[in-house]
Amino acid sequence: MRDYMTALQRRFHIRSDQAAALEREAKAAHDTLHDALSREQQKLLLRFVDAENALRDEEKLDSFFSGFRLADGIRRELSSVEPHAYEQESERQAQEE
Repeated sequence: MRDYMTALQRRFHIRSDQAAALEREAKAAHDTLHDALSREQQKLLLRFVDAENALRDEEKLDSFFSGFRLADGIRRELSSVEPHAYEQESERQAQEE
C-alpha cells in the first residue's frame, strides 16, 4: 500500500516557487558550511543532511497519506456508502495507539 501511495504522491505533487527558492537557499548555506568544515565535520554534516532529507520524505508521504485518507473518509460520508466510517476508523486507530 505504501508503494502505491508513494506513486500517487509523486504523480500529484506540485512544487511551489517558494519551495524551490528555499531549496536553493539551503543548498547555498550547506555549501558555505561544507567549505568551512574539516573532513570529519563534513562527513557528520552529510550524515545529518541525509537523515534530515529521509525524515522530510517520510513526513511528506505520511502527510499525503493522511490527506488521502481524509478525502476518502469525506467521500464515504457524503456518498452515505458507509455512514460514520470516519469516526469508526478514528476510534480504531486510537485503540491501536
